This record gives sequence, C-alpha cells and structure tokens, in this order.
Amino acid sequence: MINSLSENPVAALDAEEQLRYARHLVLPEIGLEGQRKLRRASVLVIGAGGLGSPALLYLAAAGVGRLGVIDPDRVELSNLQRQVLYDTASCGVAKVEAARDRLLALNPYLQIDVYSEPFDLTNAATFVAAYDLVVEGSDQFATKYLVNDACVLARKPYIGASIRAFSGMLSVYAASEGHCYRCLFPEMPDPATIPSCAQAGVLGTVPGLFGTLQAHEALKLILGIGEPLIGALLTVDLLAMRFQKLRLPRDSSCPVCGDAPTIRALAETRFACASAADSRPVAATEPLADDLPWLDVAASQQRPSLRWIDIRTRAEFDAGHIPGAAHVPSEQLECFVAGVGMDTQFLLYCQRGGRTIQAYHLLKETLPGRLWLLRGGYEAWLHDAFAAASQGSNTPPNDRGRTP
Repeated sequence: MINSLSENPVAALDAEEQLRYARHLVLPEIGLEGQRKLRRASVLVIGAGGLGSPALLYLAAAGVGRLGVIDPDRVELSNLQRQVLYDTASCGVAKVEAARDRLLALNPYLQIDVYSEPFDLTNAATFVAAYDLVVEGSDQFATKYLVNDACVLARKPYIGASIRAFSGMLSVYAASEGHCYRCLFPEMPDPATIPSCAQAGVLGTVPGLFGTLQAHEALKLILGIGEPLIGALLTVDLLAMRFQKLRLPRDSSCPVCGDAPTIRALAETRFACASAADSRPVAATEPLADDLPWLDVAASQQRPSLRWIDIRTRAEFDAGHIPGAAHVPSEQLECFVAGVGMDTQFLLYCQRGGRTIQAYHLLKETLPGRLWLLRGGYEAWLHDAFAAASQGSNTPPNDRGRTP
C-alpha cells in the first residue's frame, strides 16, 4: 500500500526479536517478511496527546523501525485521564521527551525522533517528506488542514481522527486512490464555533480507541494487508456502541486533490467566514492577545474588589469552580451586566481562557475599563492551588486523606 518504503536490507531478527514478535511471525499475513517491512517503515505522529499516545504505543510495540513524534507541549496533570504514555512523574516534562523514554523502554530496537515544536508552515513539508506516512492526532483545525495539504502535495497517506465527548471519526486521507480531508470539509470552520476538548470534555477511552485504530490502519498500510479506510469514513458513537462505515469518493472539485486544484503550495488556512479584507492568518492555536486586560492568578488576588464571573456551562461549574465566583453562562452575560452597578468591575474566567476572549469582545463596549480576564482560566487557578497545597504538605498524593 505504501510505495515509498525503503528497500534497504534489514538485519535478520535476533533471538530476542523473534520472541518479541512471535505472535506476528505466526500470522500468514505478516510473517518474517511483514516484520521486516515494519522495521523498514517510518511513521510521523503529529501530536503526542490522547490520540498519539495509544497510536505510538502500538506502533512501537509492533516494531515500526522509526517513529517521529512532534508536539510542543509539556505533560500536565489534566492530560493523565486519557494520555496513557505518561504518568504523574511526567508532569512538567516535555511530552516528546517523556514519550521517547516510554517507547524505548517498551521496545529498545526502535529509532525515536522527537521534535518539541509546533507543526507549522516552516517545517510541514520537511517533516512529511522524511517519513513514509503520517498519523495526525491534533485537536487544532489549522493543523489538520496543514497536515492534509502537506500530505496531498507530498503524495503521502495519513491517518486522521477527530473525537469529541463519546464519539469520533477516522479515515485514511491523501492516499493516491482516495479522498482527502478537504473533500469532506473544503474550508476550515471558525474554531470559536467548535468546542475544544477542554470545553466539551472527552471520556478517556474514546481517544484510546481511535488512537489504537489509527495505529491499526497504519500497520495495514505498511504491511499491504486488509482493506484500509481509503475512500471511506468510520464514525463511532460509543454511547450507543454504533459503528458506521461510509463510502467517500474523492471530490473532483476539491481545491487540493481535485482535477483542477487551486492549492499548489502550502499556506496558512483561514476561517471559512473570513472576508477577503481579513488577511489575518489563523495559527494552529489562536494566541491569547497581549493587548487584552489579562490578569494572572497572583495579580487577580491583589484586587479584592473584582467580582469573579464563571462563564462556563452549569456542568463545568458544578464539577468545580473558584470559591466566591458567580455562575453566569456566556449566553446570559449581556442580560446580567445590564442589571449591575456602574462601578462594579468584573473578572471573567472560563476553563482555559479561550471563551473569555469572545466574552470580552461581546462586553467591552458595555463595560469599558471595568472588565478583566483570568489568564489560563480555571485550570490556571487549579494549578496554582495544587502547587500551594503540594508545597504545604510532605505527604505523598496517594496517601492524602487517609486516616492513620
């Protein structure tokens, strides 16, 4: 299925490898030659998070000889509910470094290339060209479109997945005989209209399943077995345990893989609703604008007169909130501020900061000079509270709360 696999000879499997891959070697579809294909193969995994974690573990366990891992983030405590590559001791460590250590501990026969940087216009073409295929595990729309365009232009297939809450979808994109991501979604939606993982939440097993399926599809492509999801889309509702496979032919009018493509070089993708006059590119992660009235947790505590407003959903608020904060969901903000005193100053917060940007633009004309935003949102406050509690106790976290 992959024409670009290296034809360089590989050494015979030693005794340890024969034991390690014994369950592969007895499969007629794999055998010794298939295991050698896996050793010769190279896979780039973009994003070492909820999807990338299980994908990397299974690709490494299967013996894919060279794995590239690209992710600019560090491990956070909130990752551990679903990102199974890491443990509590990994918190604060660069994800790619923690991933490399874990993968080499699992299979020391591999080459693990790590890149602690974003996948962006400056490196996309170079990264994609260096590997046989790509596993895309990003939760950012701009990155998804960039991966798609880079793989189509380089004629490299990739396995993409998207998840939310209890469901998701998966496909093999950019294969020579199949569709690409733009065939399905020609233009990028405004990310502000789509809740992020932090906003919508996700059950930890959902990325576990889809990341495993991504690894499964990658192995099928490398080995040339089965029917990969080329020209097909798998959707899964895990609450109903409903699996549906849809046929998706290539769109002949697609702007990147169609018969007369208009995208012939990589460029940053903008929102579908952006006007021609709006030339502002969309980054993979929209930066928190420095000119907005942000306060970090420490600075906010020096302003006791501020009225704290939690603009998240009721479910988020009930799950945990900053003591003393009032709950006013985003859709009720305008009505709420209309009934407050003219001298009241407000500090708005959401889960991580993104929704407060939208709230600020909604209210800035109504509350000039009276509106502040908590940088990093509720999660930043939690990190600060956790750090303070940890410094005040020498008791291991798993022993706290136990009676002597």
